[in-house]
Amino acid sequence: MRENVTSPFDAVNSGVTGGTPATRHQRILCQLVADVLGVGDVGIGDGFVALGGDSIIAMQLVSRARKAGLRITVGDVLAQPDVEALARTATPLAQEPAPVADRGVGPVATTPIMRWFRERGGVVDTYNQFAVLRTPSGLTEPRLISMVQALFDHHDMLRLRLSTSGDEADWVLETRPVGAVDAASAIRRTDVTGHPEQEWAALVRQESDAARDRLRPTEGNVLQAVWFDAGPDRQGLLALVVHHLAVDSISWRVLAADLSTAWQAVERGAAITLDPVPTSFRRWSGVLGEQAQAQATVAQLPGWLDLLRPGAARFGDRARVPGQDVESRDRSFTESLPAEFTEALLTTVPSLFNAGVNDVLLAGLAQAMGDWHGRRGTAGDGTALLHLEGHGREEVLAEVDVSRTVGWFTGLFPIRLDLGEPHRGDAHAAGAAVGHAVRQVKERMRGVPDKGVRYGLLRYLNPLTGALLEEAAQPEFVFNYLGRFEVSDDDWSVVPEYGTGLDDTGSGMPMAHSIEVNVATVDRADGPALRATWTWADSVVSEADTRELAESWFRMLRALVAHAREPGAGGLAPPDLTLSSLSLQELEEIQSDLRPF
Repeated sequence: MRENVTSPFDAVNSGVTGGTPATRHQRILCQLVADVLGVGDVGIGDGFVALGGDSIIAMQLVSRARKAGLRITVGDVLAQPDVEALARTATPLAQEPAPVADRGVGPVATTPIMRWFRERGGVVDTYNQFAVLRTPSGLTEPRLISMVQALFDHHDMLRLRLSTSGDEADWVLETRPVGAVDAASAIRRTDVTGHPEQEWAALVRQESDAARDRLRPTEGNVLQAVWFDAGPDRQGLLALVVHHLAVDSISWRVLAADLSTAWQAVERGAAITLDPVPTSFRRWSGVLGEQAQAQATVAQLPGWLDLLRPGAARFGDRARVPGQDVESRDRSFTESLPAEFTEALLTTVPSLFNAGVNDVLLAGLAQAMGDWHGRRGTAGDGTALLHLEGHGREEVLAEVDVSRTVGWFTGLFPIRLDLGEPHRGDAHAAGAAVGHAVRQVKERMRGVPDKGVRYGLLRYLNPLTGALLEEAAQPEFVFNYLGRFEVSDDDWSVVPEYGTGLDDTGSGMPMAHSIEVNVATVDRADGPALRATWTWADSVVSEADTRELAESWFRMLRALVAHAREPGAGGLAPPDLTLSSLSLQELEEIQSDLRPF
């Protein structure tokens, strides 16, 4: 568990006020918030976001609260200022109506992200995500088979089968009945007792690649596991390789928790009973299809078309030719931001600006892009058109709980950000500019209708609106924040050194953007580190240019942390106020006038 990390800022800026819980709801939620964030005691005056929470961790909190008998929503977790206010929104599950029967077996409608993948082209079989977990001493192959079998039988999408028809342009998905997959056929054991641990990494990579090549979604084979057995008295490793059609970054948290639950049962000699899945992926895919034709969805079309107007900053001297650049590990690198900056970016800075972590990270990126494009004369109309990846499990479409559903929910939608002015060599000016950008980005993000989830419905599930959006300008840069991952020696914890559920494509997968950035926070004993993996299309941008942008982004984030230490840093944006007719400039002028008092 992470210890509380002392903020480099004064306590008045920390957003943490404590307070002893007095009611049952407060006690439950204080303990659960502490558990999911890995911090010490949490009081009723402490805010989830101020403590470093984000929307991904919020879903874990929702799931654990449900297990404890309370219903809360992700929206309330993120919006309520502290645990006391969140507790007032909690509803005992006994007061809720009985859930509608939800059978997850049968035909599954292709979702927007699946159609995006199909449109992308390339090899289908090897597109996967993988994660490596620590396994306990005392694990045996029969025990592992029984545990993985429980995963197959409990999570419908792990029994997915893909069928194609005609020219393979049409995909038909179905989830097969419980028992359709034999876990023993999906597991390989590799003996590492004779290998020193420093040799494990290469072996894990080699065997994971081989497992990837065994995936065959058309045969119903979407999960392969490799157990690296270090002997009866040592922890080993388990590499899980799952086809992306069946999994996403949040699914890994569900699977890791279920393996831990299964192991506890196996150790006791008890039957494996996993926590229920309230909503199947099959039901969710049906909701998306229904909502694609809804008036609330179609009404958003003009706004998306305006956002996708031409003229944004361009990457490189030439346009990317679809299919020309393919994914490659040789064209990627990972940079890390130390804990002294990351801790503030996740806690104090969002609290000062009443913003989310994504707002903060994107503000630094917008400023870095302004500098980067300014040097190259490619700034266009002074805006950058980006794709944002999100977890996609939004509550705005239906009253369903998908916090424990395994499947590919990812949402992808465009956002247009104002580029910052270059402040080369002036860290103070750069910090203030990024602070202003946080308020701009927050205002822009709050203006995205329904958190962008309906864009995919319009683009891929509604033929009339999809044709119009397909002809519009398309982003050449994608940004994805995957949330926080705790480094731990505990059994069934994810080992971030091997990746945190990042996509792995195998050979020949065409790149969908000129630059792709996947970001995660890795919580270590000495504090959290922000890790960003950059991938680029060689025909458009060079490695040197990509590295320059990456370095500029981290420089802007460090400047923002320094700016946040200054008196009067932070501030509100129009969406924070009832008087939302005020512009950001007018609001900043008012706040500036008030600061001397």
